[in-house]
Amino acid sequence: MKKLTRILLALAACVLAVTLAAGSVCAAEIAGSRTYDGRFTDVSESAWYYKNVAEAYELGLINGRSDTAFEPDGTLTIAETIKLAAVCHQLLTKGAVDPETFAVPEGAAWYEPYVTYAAQRWIVTETYENFGESASRGVVAVLFSRALISADTAMTEINTAEFGALRDVPTEKWYASSIYRMYRWGILVGDDQGNINPEANVKRSEISAIVTRVIDPSVRMLASGKAVGETAQTQPSQPAPETPETAATPAVVTNGVLKLYEGDQATVEPAEAVGGFAADFALADGTVSVKASYNLAYVNEVAAEKDNVSFRLYTPKDAALEVLTAKLKAAAVGANGTKVREASDVYTTINGLFELWVDGERRTVGGLWYAEHETYTTYAFYLEEAIDLSAATSYRLVCGDVQADALKESGLHDVADLSEGAATVVAGDTVESGTAVDNALYTAAIEAAKSTALSLPFEHESDRCYILYGEGLYGTGAGDYRLIFIFRDGTSQTIVSQKLNAIRVNNAGNVLYYTVDAPDGGAIQYGVNFDN
Repeated sequence: MKKLTRILLALAACVLAVTLAAGSVCAAEIAGSRTYDGRFTDVSESAWYYKNVAEAYELGLINGRSDTAFEPDGTLTIAETIKLAAVCHQLLTKGAVDPETFAVPEGAAWYEPYVTYAAQRWIVTETYENFGESASRGVVAVLFSRALISADTAMTEINTAEFGALRDVPTEKWYASSIYRMYRWGILVGDDQGNINPEANVKRSEISAIVTRVIDPSVRMLASGKAVGETAQTQPSQPAPETPETAATPAVVTNGVLKLYEGDQATVEPAEAVGGFAADFALADGTVSVKASYNLAYVNEVAAEKDNVSFRLYTPKDAALEVLTAKLKAAAVGANGTKVREASDVYTTINGLFELWVDGERRTVGGLWYAEHETYTTYAFYLEEAIDLSAATSYRLVCGDVQADALKESGLHDVADLSEGAATVVAGDTVESGTAVDNALYTAAIEAAKSTALSLPFEHESDRCYILYGEGLYGTGAGDYRLIFIFRDGTSQTIVSQKLNAIRVNNAGNVLYYTVDAPDGGAIQYGVNFDN
């Protein structure tokens, strides 16, 4: 199974100051808060990075190791890289850096506010055990490309590179897509031999170039080795129009991402609870079309990358989408950059929630991560085997609870047939749908839910399922209360995600009663028959 959490081990130290002075997002306006006076004696005017160091200093992004030494060959820690990515993100979105955002709580590590900020914006999704380790150029590419995407920055591809063309960037590496984005945007370029050197530790001279190119589009680098601003009179900032000989099928894969569906920001109000959605996408002549769909109007930005398929669900204005979001979050391996549980613990649940066929072949999912934003949540299902985006001609998917009859009524006959004939995916094995699953999977699911619970005031086992109510189930932390049903095949369902006033089972043992606070100050009691 693909390892989703990249754990980085080692220790290194590096001092990189990122100032918190407010400034405009426009580089020209930020500059002037201080002027570079040639203070760094180890930064020669003939060095390729001289202008980058000077601009980064004037932008208030980077200080020296001392008043007179910059140490251009020094390295950066992962914590410092995350800090820079977070600060650049806030500059791009707010036009200034708010010191209160990054205030360090008493007793916390200095970098914790930056990590939290970055995780909430899907800039950091990995678990780093050692923030003091030196950051590689691959890590830098991932963090800053995510920062630009999260900031919804309009980016222009000024360099062309087919996926696989960068000779020292293996396409199967976790950072490959990010490096290609940064290369095409003119932010991360290679050395004189054309090597990107993704595994090498990033130098302070290199990071000064990267942050200035992130903030200031005029200094982004063309493949020719010249900055965009230097060739403004002769080099268009947009790619030149293709000639009739080369203008043929429009490319559908951009920066390693295949957009299957754009969406309309969930302007449609759900008439009733939405438990799932489905779609049949066809690719022909370089374009994507939706052959048929079910509830797709409530979904945004369905996209495929070689190792994952993702989509956005906008924050529901009522409880309609909560049915689906509750199931997705209960099955997630990671949330907002934090690992929730082992992928193997919910492997079957995730593959039961998300069925994907690429050219008619079922693709299994190794894990689910989600990132909550202000108005929407992004869910990403990571695949066990990579997709060849350039070769696939159809994508069919079902997410959540969608009945075959509903699929067929929506014109999704092929999807319904595939779903009905699909095997239930179990970690290490597959069993045909509807057959019994070994009790070990059921027991493991219960233990996974309970293992990190802070409190378990209620447990009950019926013939059909195991019921758990408690705080911190699945390691979700203090203050997170959930009522969960775990079924015999190892799948689970979150019934309620709030603290209950009371909970009990009737004398017959087949109806669960629980009570929650009502808006008017009273209480409301619910009953769930879990044996029918």
